[in-house]
Amino acid sequence: MDPPIPPRWPLATEVFGNENGPRTTDALPATYHYHETPGKRAVGDPAEDTPAFLRRELSLGGLAGLLKHLWFAGAERPAMPLHSHVAMGREIVVFDRMDMHLLWTNEGRLFVKPVPRFLLSLEFCQTNLQCPDGCTCRDPPANACRGVPRRVALGFLYTYACLISSETDFHIANEKRLLPPRELLRMHENDPGAVHPRFLRAELRLSRINTISRFTSLPLFNPYVRGRHNYGSLFRDNLAWMATTTVFVAVVLTAMQVGLATERLQRDATFQQASYGFTVFAILAPIGAFALVILYALFHLVKDLPSLLGAQRKRTAAGRTVSSAEPKTGV
Repeated sequence: MDPPIPPRWPLATEVFGNENGPRTTDALPATYHYHETPGKRAVGDPAEDTPAFLRRELSLGGLAGLLKHLWFAGAERPAMPLHSHVAMGREIVVFDRMDMHLLWTNEGRLFVKPVPRFLLSLEFCQTNLQCPDGCTCRDPPANACRGVPRRVALGFLYTYACLISSETDFHIANEKRLLPPRELLRMHENDPGAVHPRFLRAELRLSRINTISRFTSLPLFNPYVRGRHNYGSLFRDNLAWMATTTVFVAVVLTAMQVGLATERLQRDATFQQASYGFTVFAILAPIGAFALVILYALFHLVKDLPSLLGAQRKRTAAGRTVSSAEPKTGV
């Protein structure tokens, strides 16, 4: 059975004309950042290995493993126009990562990935996002298969066709530098089978994505995106809800104290037991909660310690190399 014919790319002509010249790699960025291993970031040249660059640039990261749980984070519907997000009070934040595109926080921030210039190059996409002859796009796909990056790219462009539906949206996108100079493509047709299923759900709530990741990914209890970048914010955020809980507990204890002063409740054995139990809880719960916060901080410190020590050793070794290479001058 012959493999299915890939859907038509949603560009009929070159958006930027012929200014890119004969080389399709001219549409690529100068460099890009990627992680060789967890915690080790590197800088690469997209033109040296374009397929590897596209696999990383069009990768959904850990979000790809959460697809069957995304119903918990967002409904299956098209993305809302940009002006609607602005009207709702959301702050549009540029985040150049595909796995963070259209994720929003409880604080009102909506992460949006800008449109890469190479996705608006018809020649580039036909050359680099087309599966080679004989590719059957089986599951799992072969290394040369470009079916998944192509579907991600089509889904990404589909979200922009929804985000920018009017001239007002176009001006907002230009103000936020979401588009390359010149004009934006128009996606005339929407084939749900051609786009990646992640982009059929549009905006996703980041807090729920973190909840899904904590219980479905390994290691357990790791959020998808860590919102705290230092231990000060960790203690500040946790002490805030602990202080709120303490106020509530104080109100309940005061009410119980007033109840125990009445003759009717003084003779009520059930109320006496409840008051005793809640008093013990009010004493031990804050201590236990604070201890859990300390243990959580120590856990992350121990987990991050090897990478921190490794980076420090590399800096020390580099400093010694530079010192030994410097010419020695006599007095």
